[in-house]
Amino acid sequence: MSSDKPLSARLFLLKEMVVRDLRSRYAGSGLGVLWAFALPVLWMFLYTAVFAVILRAPVEKGYASFPEFLMAGLLPWMAISEGISRSASALTDNAAMVKKTVFPVETLVLSVILAAVVNQVIGFLVYGIYVAMVGHFSPGWALLALPALFLQVLLTFGIGCLAATVTTFLRDAVQAISIGLTVVFWATPIVYPAALVPARFRPILSANPITHLTEWYRRAFTLHMLPDAGSALYLTVCAVAAAAVGTALFFRARPHFADLI
Repeated sequence: MSSDKPLSARLFLLKEMVVRDLRSRYAGSGLGVLWAFALPVLWMFLYTAVFAVILRAPVEKGYASFPEFLMAGLLPWMAISEGISRSASALTDNAAMVKKTVFPVETLVLSVILAAVVNQVIGFLVYGIYVAMVGHFSPGWALLALPALFLQVLLTFGIGCLAATVTTFLRDAVQAISIGLTVVFWATPIVYPAALVPARFRPILSANPITHLTEWYRRAFTLHMLPDAGSALYLTVCAVAAAAVGTALFFRARPHFADLI
């Protein structure tokens, strides 16, 4: 598909690639797409057992239980982590498509990110049921998560484009990205309250845009509050900057992809 094709054709291609990705993920599985519902529940039980039961991590005021606090941050993180890690190898795993000069290779990155977001939305459905059971769910406030989801996709796409570009030139970057994602996970208050972090380390949390994204989701689903204006602005700036820098580098390096793969 050439770059001068209409937007509708590009969107159709993107949709087909996302559907193909989701189908291939659960092909041959006994539970099939039910795994998209089961995995968030399994992770919830695992982290709850470790952090709430064994380590007895406190839950911030306003949350009925640790799972309610946990899942608002864990589900987006799983989608972000998957999107970035799979973007890193999206070009090298699809060399035949990349070598077709008329194929929009950025679709390879965006499709794996959107496939991860679809799983996140399915997880949010399960999470919403749980939040309703504890009496905190409000459909109106839950809609506040939609702008956060858009910024999440923008942020992930920018970083994903950067990861795909770097790993095409330097294959060892895949391992470095994996380590970096682990560091970012523990530098984000997902499984622990930010109040537990010593004051001297809190600027690290504040500089992490995923901290602000997690807080936005928690306010939407449980606390029923608007996101802090400064926090929302910072997340927006980070998402736009990541998308601008990542895509600029990606398209600048694009003519060299076919020769390097």
